[in-house]
Amino acid sequence: MLKALLVVAALAAAVAVFLVLTYVRRSFLSRSGSVAMAARLSRHMEGRGWAPGFAVYERGTLRWYRMFSLAFGPRYSLLRHDVQVSERRKPAGPEAQIFPPEVAILRCKSTTGEVELAMTTSAVTGFLSWLEAAPPGAEFYSGRE
Repeated sequence: MLKALLVVAALAAAVAVFLVLTYVRRSFLSRSGSVAMAARLSRHMEGRGWAPGFAVYERGTLRWYRMFSLAFGPRYSLLRHDVQVSERRKPAGPEAQIFPPEVAILRCKSTTGEVELAMTTSAVTGFLSWLEAAPPGAEFYSGRE
């Protein structure tokens, strides 16, 4: 009985440490602001493979981090000048059970590949504004400070 209680206590402590470290990581990474959005990590099953996360806009790069992870590096990094939105759609099939109706799914293409992002319509407005926000010649001057 005592051994079982110790195992349960150790498991509860491990979960608590994981949650605290996840919270500290999120606070550290999003200190300048973040936007909640999900990314599709796997396309093996129709409508499945979505992971919750948050995105941080840093100059000309959008960095997407998984919500429940201890990794400090982003899972995806999208460069503003390299990203094109190829499709915008509403959740369909199994996705409609996961996401509320005010969520839009964007399929983005870049030279590094393709990624699907799910976000609220207000976050879509911000994302599209960010894509179009770079002034002409900004890439030429981005290396100069």
